[in-house]
Amino acid sequence: MVTAIGAHTLRILSHPVEIAYFFTQFLKLLARQVGTGRFRFRQTVDQLYAVGVQSAGVIFFSIGVVSLILVLEFSFHMKLVLHQDSLVPAFSTVLLIRELGPVVTALLLVSRVGAGLAAEIATMKITDQIDALRLLSIEPFDYLVVPRWIAVWLAAVLLTILSIGVAILGGATIAAIKLGYGFGEYFNSMFTFSHFSDLIGCIIKASVFGNLLPLIACYHGFKAKPGSEGVGMAATSAVVEGSIVVIVADFVVTYLFYTL
Repeated sequence: MVTAIGAHTLRILSHPVEIAYFFTQFLKLLARQVGTGRFRFRQTVDQLYAVGVQSAGVIFFSIGVVSLILVLEFSFHMKLVLHQDSLVPAFSTVLLIRELGPVVTALLLVSRVGAGLAAEIATMKITDQIDALRLLSIEPFDYLVVPRWIAVWLAAVLLTILSIGVAILGGATIAAIKLGYGFGEYFNSMFTFSHFSDLIGCIIKASVFGNLLPLIACYHGFKAKPGSEGVGMAATSAVVEGSIVVIVADFVVTYLFYTL
């Protein structure tokens, strides 16, 4: 039992070291690509299509439904406490831009894209495709990680901005149908508390999430154990750790943004 506890403790302590080493290797290869100006453009575009375009539908639908719920909940509670709901557009927009837009988008990308990236690379590892790349003098990090990192980073930022636009339109629609707001009235009230700095904070959060998620997913893919069980564990670990990282990073960025 003592041996098992010691082995488990060593695995926990070595995990951050392995992640740090993985990130260091990635940064070194990224710097080399930037220095030489040789990007794998085709692979990056393919990944951007797979990550961004194919994820757009589920993200827009999900954030649109969230915005409908948000407007109805704000209206109910404001009428209950303040006996009027004139600030529903302002509060719902601020919450969408500052928190729900980037966080919901990132969590959906974790569940759809993070698991897929981890499983894809894990499958390549257990079928010796990564070793085949090395035999062809192709650096796996350079070929697999960098294009996916660029694609997820760009997709996270673009999808966050577009999903907020979809959410605002959805909120305005349900407010017009259910609460009696005119579209002009809704959009005029929307900017009561929201400012351009909120959008900047939103883009920063989306950029942070988009930087971290593909690296975590690729890390678990490269560290996958042999067999189909290893592929499943890599995908599960990528989703779990990615979700935790999104929540923690959201707190850190929010704390820094509103205290500095």
